[in-house]
Amino acid sequence: MGTMQPTTEILVLCGAAGVGKSTTAYEVSHQLGRADVPHALLDTDQLDQVHPWPPPGLAPSELSRRNLAAVWANLAGVGHTRLILTGVFVTLERELAWIADAVPDAGITPVRLTADVPTLERRVRRREIGSGAADQLARTARQHAALARPEPPGTTVIDTTGRSVVSVAFEVIGVWLGGGTGRGGAGERSGGSAS
Repeated sequence: MGTMQPTTEILVLCGAAGVGKSTTAYEVSHQLGRADVPHALLDTDQLDQVHPWPPPGLAPSELSRRNLAAVWANLAGVGHTRLILTGVFVTLERELAWIADAVPDAGITPVRLTADVPTLERRVRRREIGSGAADQLARTARQHAALARPEPPGTTVIDTTGRSVVSVAFEVIGVWLGGGTGRGGAGERSGGSAS
């Protein structure tokens, strides 16, 4: 008897702050929309952006898990079967567990975006202009160091250093849904950097 294929497909796009997760996710969404591929996009930072964090009495991922389950129930209720999630996810194994719990029986494709330190610093300085800029630079450096460890099996790592967001998104879609050729394919033709 064959294995049942999941009816829901999740792309988990992760990496240190400044690596280009949000920009790449928006471009993936744009490319899928142009191809009329139904999907939903969620930045997991919005699932638990509360103070105090974590909420008293809850494990660090519990509010995100509950909120993702609630949002996914609504999205699935209107027919969605593809979900793009973004987040730093330093401990990817732990993050994938609560995602799988919130969206049962989904096929999950983790893609870790990376970039060199000067690129990360440049991107963070460009976008963080408020009082939290120095703190974000320090967090990004810690995240980058923490992510320099082996990835869980099945994780694809894509370096965004010096690449256009169109090219990175094209490669991500190829990894997630197949049919892509990655770097040097049709996605290389235009677009800015994967900031």
